[in-house]
Amino acid sequence: MKKMHLFFFLATLIPLSVLSQQPSRTVSGTVIGPEGPLAGVSVSTKRAGRQVATDPSGHYSITVMESDTLVFSNVGYETLQLPTANLHTVDATLILSTASLDEVVVVGYGTQTRRNVTGSVIKVDMKQTENLPNTNVTQSLRGRVAGVQFIDNGRPGQNGSILIRGPRSLSGGNNPLIVLDGIFFNGSLAEINPNDIESMEILKDASAAAIYGSRAANGVILITSKRGTTEKPTIRLNAFAGIADRAYKVKLLTPERYIQRKIDYNKAVGLPYENISDLLHPSELANYESGHVVDHWNVVSQNSNIGSHDLSVSGNTKRTNYLLSSALVNEKGLYLNDNMKRVSVRSNLETAITDWLKVGVNSIYSWRDYSGLEPAQASNIGPYSTPFYPDGEPTLNLLPEDQTNQSNPVRRSILTTNEEIWNNIFANLYAVVDIPFIDGLSYRLNYSPNIRWRHNYNFMRQDKHIAANTTSADKFNQNDFDWVLENILTYTKQINQDHQFDITLMYGTNHTKWESTTATASELSTDVLGWNNLNLGAVLTNSSAAEKTDGVSSMARLNYQFKRRYLITLTARRDGSSVFAANNKYATFPSAALGWIVSDEPFMANAKGIDLLKLRVSYGAVGNQAISPYQSLGRSSMNRYVFGDGGSSLVGIYPSGMGNDNLKWETTYTFNTALDVELLRQRLGGSVEVYQTRTNDLLVWRALPQMTGVSGVWTNIGATGNRGVEVSINSVNLKSAQFEWSTQAVYSHNRNKIISLYGPNSEGKEEDDLGNRWFIGKPINVAYDYVFDGIYQEGDEIPTNSKPGWVRLKDLDGNGIIEPTGDRTIVGQTGQPKYRWGLTNTFRYKGFTLSAFVNAMHGWIASIDLDPGIHTHRNYNRIDAGWWTPENKSTSSPSVTYLNPLGHAYYRSRSFVRIQDVSFAYDFSGARFLDKLNLNTLRVYVSGKNLYTFTDWPGADPESGANQNGIPASRTFTLGINVAL
Repeated sequence: MKKMHLFFFLATLIPLSVLSQQPSRTVSGTVIGPEGPLAGVSVSTKRAGRQVATDPSGHYSITVMESDTLVFSNVGYETLQLPTANLHTVDATLILSTASLDEVVVVGYGTQTRRNVTGSVIKVDMKQTENLPNTNVTQSLRGRVAGVQFIDNGRPGQNGSILIRGPRSLSGGNNPLIVLDGIFFNGSLAEINPNDIESMEILKDASAAAIYGSRAANGVILITSKRGTTEKPTIRLNAFAGIADRAYKVKLLTPERYIQRKIDYNKAVGLPYENISDLLHPSELANYESGHVVDHWNVVSQNSNIGSHDLSVSGNTKRTNYLLSSALVNEKGLYLNDNMKRVSVRSNLETAITDWLKVGVNSIYSWRDYSGLEPAQASNIGPYSTPFYPDGEPTLNLLPEDQTNQSNPVRRSILTTNEEIWNNIFANLYAVVDIPFIDGLSYRLNYSPNIRWRHNYNFMRQDKHIAANTTSADKFNQNDFDWVLENILTYTKQINQDHQFDITLMYGTNHTKWESTTATASELSTDVLGWNNLNLGAVLTNSSAAEKTDGVSSMARLNYQFKRRYLITLTARRDGSSVFAANNKYATFPSAALGWIVSDEPFMANAKGIDLLKLRVSYGAVGNQAISPYQSLGRSSMNRYVFGDGGSSLVGIYPSGMGNDNLKWETTYTFNTALDVELLRQRLGGSVEVYQTRTNDLLVWRALPQMTGVSGVWTNIGATGNRGVEVSINSVNLKSAQFEWSTQAVYSHNRNKIISLYGPNSEGKEEDDLGNRWFIGKPINVAYDYVFDGIYQEGDEIPTNSKPGWVRLKDLDGNGIIEPTGDRTIVGQTGQPKYRWGLTNTFRYKGFTLSAFVNAMHGWIASIDLDPGIHTHRNYNRIDAGWWTPENKSTSSPSVTYLNPLGHAYYRSRSFVRIQDVSFAYDFSGARFLDKLNLNTLRVYVSGKNLYTFTDWPGADPESGANQNGIPASRTFTLGINVAL
């Protein structure tokens, strides 16, 4: 890896003089519009990629290569291209336009202009995050897209979780479908280099997602990689480096508060407390007297930093379009040994063999290294515990006097050598035939193999301070192979000026397969070879597993336009999957969408300032097949038995799962209506969407009584629903020749509920499922518990089973007894917030750009361990939420003697407002020294991530719900550079 770092570093130092020098000259001119000179117009060279802006008088000056073309673009005006030939002066006249409405949007198996989209398709603005240290594409979604919830888990190179328009499934999974360059992508989003992405679209409603049928119930994320854009080869370098620390430090007990808690406990239970020796165990006392205090965070953390280098070359000649890129990312997380390294290589190549035949390949290779074992339960480390021996080796127990549940959280992390490597090769090989004798007819063949392999090896060395053999080793290997084969036929036709349509037909098959092997050994005779010779172990075990699935799909879509303002999209997809039962292998998912561009109606001709007013409405069905194979079949498990009679072991086989010949897809039906608006030459625009979904035939693992001989069965039951509203607003608040202030705001509200479970009982009433915490008419993810009602104080009327300082719970049924059957209720929503919003403000002045993004989530709770009385007599540390004493009569936290006999949890709000991203960049475009260095683009930037969070959550991070033991969000500061030749 050090050699790779050196390679990428040296790549940034390549002398620019080696690049071929091409003849150049200066071209100047003036740009005018209907009302006179235009300031702030972007003027760029098509071949070289240079860019300048017009001054207040509309004048510009730019260096061009021979036979280059100038591109003039500005908000609200048609883009204009003018050749320079041998000219030194090129003037331009721009006309008003709805050009931004003609932005190309990927919709699945094709593209449309944004103006003509009828479904709920959101194009993610990747430019908003180009100056941010994002190593994972999912970070571009975090709070920036209405209706999309991305929660970062704080881990280097991890995906976090993505939820589009709320959860739908109870057991079948709620992850969206990922489509990369038009093909199902079963790898990890962490494998995709963000700098390789040209566009990313989110398909949210059934009309947009139905084209992917049985896998699209949870929404679809379409990712399209970059291609070459200029005839001259363009070399780009993007690099950044930074440091990180925790954004919030959990408030645990200080040494003084730790001792005070023990004093208050001993005093309350009648134990001695006058001397320090009455409070601490001997090992703690020794540390206390020597002044040795342990900070739990210092024990489990490491110096965190991040670095990324990305290098690419691209071009677009008459016959060939190409892009080659490579990237190296090295990220050290906040926790000890929590690291990620990634090397990714991409090759996109397309060649026109003839005027009617193109062939190409989009391919990536990704190598990820997550080696290292992270610690756990960090907050349990008391201030006077002993995590290390004098020689630096980790202790077995934090407290030698208490070996029942005081394991050292960093012991395995330090003693274990871990190697975890992930590899992925993904490619899409395709051919496109434009049928010569039928205008508008095109055929495309896709074949996409995907090979993934990974391993996870561990070796735990001998603990020097234990006489017994503590060595162990294990090896896990997994290989995956997927492929997709698709035949796509498209036909586009224009009939006079009023009718235009396109038809897309698809037939394809897909296959997935994986196999894994695990081998373990313990009590190795030597630890020299680590995991490389498991035969040295005294006890050997092994296991293996494998799965495969097959699918077949067909699809038809019709897009029709009448007078360019009445739009209709009809889609139907039929899927077959081997994961379902013989009676339900196939399902059909239809959808329809209508669009009306009201602003194009004759009666709107005099409505000044309205560039676009469009209504959209859609309804359709999509499916969910997110269960493992073979679940519809009766399944058996086995155990190996040793009878101790000197004979060989025997294998016992027993039924573990009941078959279901009627198991089928979950199906989600979605109604979506929306209003799209663009005003004042696109200075102000946005959309409002209202939706309602119902998911039927939920895939649920239903537990069965033990007397049946099986643990449970997969079945289809009940229904869930989601409804909500999403608002997106974009505005250019101020714009002059040298200054611009723009704002992007998103807001979304989702209400999720369980509509039905097992059907009416004999009394015609639906019953809740208390064991799974599923309640009719309530969200899927809720907290069901007793209701906290304060702390009993001296002088209160106190029940016989309580005393002052204990928690008071509400008697909901009024019978005078606090009991599980009548006094528990839903105390809040978990899993997703009720409201989300994000706000981005961008300020540009000359070459400077300042951007600030605020992310917020409101209306959800989570449980967190705030009980001060648990393990007070041991050396556990805790969150310092205070506690009740006769001298300090807390009304929110109980006494340290509180036993919590009913086992209720403590809940706190996870609502937060976070200053998530701030970046400050300077673009040197137009500077004279760039020509001397033969540079087209040079931009430098500094950025900060997770700068401050406003929240009442006492744990590590409210967004991920991390408690006292969780990983906090990392506050990161980076310095970066973007260079283009």
